[in-house]
Amino acid sequence: HAFYQRLMTDAFKEARRVLRDDGVLTVMFTHKAQSAWAALFQSLIDAGFTIAATWPVRTESPASLHQANKNSAQSTVILTARKRPAGAGTAYLDQAMRAEIREAARGAAAAMAGGSIDTIDQLVGSFGPAMQVFTRHAVVKTDTGRVVDVGDALDLAAEAVSAWRVEQIAKRGLAGVEPEGRFALLCWDVMQAAEFRFNEARLLGHAVGMAVDDLVTAGLIEKEGDKVRILPIAARRRAQALTNDEVAAAMAPAVAGVRRRGAPKAQVRKVHPNDPQFRTALDTCHALAMAYVEALPAQGEAGAIGTVRALVNRHRVIPDSGAVRLMEALVNAAPRALQVSGGPQSAAARFPEFRAWHAILAAVFGVAVPDWTVKPSGHVEGLLDALDEQEEEDEEDTEGEEE
Repeated sequence: HAFYQRLMTDAFKEARRVLRDDGVLTVMFTHKAQSAWAALFQSLIDAGFTIAATWPVRTESPASLHQANKNSAQSTVILTARKRPAGAGTAYLDQAMRAEIREAARGAAAAMAGGSIDTIDQLVGSFGPAMQVFTRHAVVKTDTGRVVDVGDALDLAAEAVSAWRVEQIAKRGLAGVEPEGRFALLCWDVMQAAEFRFNEARLLGHAVGMAVDDLVTAGLIEKEGDKVRILPIAARRRAQALTNDEVAAAMAPAVAGVRRRGAPKAQVRKVHPNDPQFRTALDTCHALAMAYVEALPAQGEAGAIGTVRALVNRHRVIPDSGAVRLMEALVNAAPRALQVSGGPQSAAARFPEFRAWHAILAAVFGVAVPDWTVKPSGHVEGLLDALDEQEEEDEEDTEGEEE
């Protein structure tokens, strides 16, 4: 990595040597790993450049949300750099600079919202404006004299944009919601898919203060190679409820780094709807969804709601609790494919918690929910049916193999 970055720095130094003083260096970059961005920006800084502007540009076809399975890159970020003036000097990462970096990142994300740029690209696209602030100076130090790493500035940008995204979805706020719940919300809102790259999971995890391994230990995700998958409630369910004697150990905070390679799966956190206590707001959301989904086939809608209401009363879950506010935000962030009931292999069937939460919010807590009524035109409805049928056929053809 050091060798690669040294070569990249040398290339930018040569570009600066041949560039006119009023010239512009344009760089096209598509990598989404924060570490790769840090290496790029550090090379530009070391070569004597300052970032002038950035634009995310959609260059790939959007991934289908019908399956809501995998997220892929859709945009390329174009950044422009200019020669940093001589005597740029040293600056300090004080409260004023931190605030300026955060505001630049938030402003960029807000400017891109509502356009054709997806949310993960909005997050990545905010790095450029943050770097405009950071790269105005030859060196940035802390008040103790330590040279600030570019990654620290990118962390500030990622945290600012993630907080902004949460504000857009959770209108009532997420006070009392632990990092696990915030991570789950960001995953569905930003990624709009159940499977995505490890680097993207690390970026979102870092924004809420959790490493990917800690998220695995918490029972929220599983990782395989460079892929990360969000676990549905079926995979999070424990076979038996905790006893009162087991509650204290289960309620302890997750130990950072416990779930490393080779660690037993028994260390991964799970949930049962009859547990005496739930550790986090997200665990509460999952337990309520489990109760609803498991009661629905035998008891119908009214019986399932009654089962959930009894669980809510037992645990004293009120409409203004963190769990209910998180549930509301998750419903607002749900991809379209999770809203519409399809075949047994559809995204909605794999993640039934979203339709459960939609019903629970309205019937149990009196919270207004978005209209998920299917109103497609005839040809669109036929196309969705055909896709569901093809998806089921493909699943049968590959039975016994990895999806």
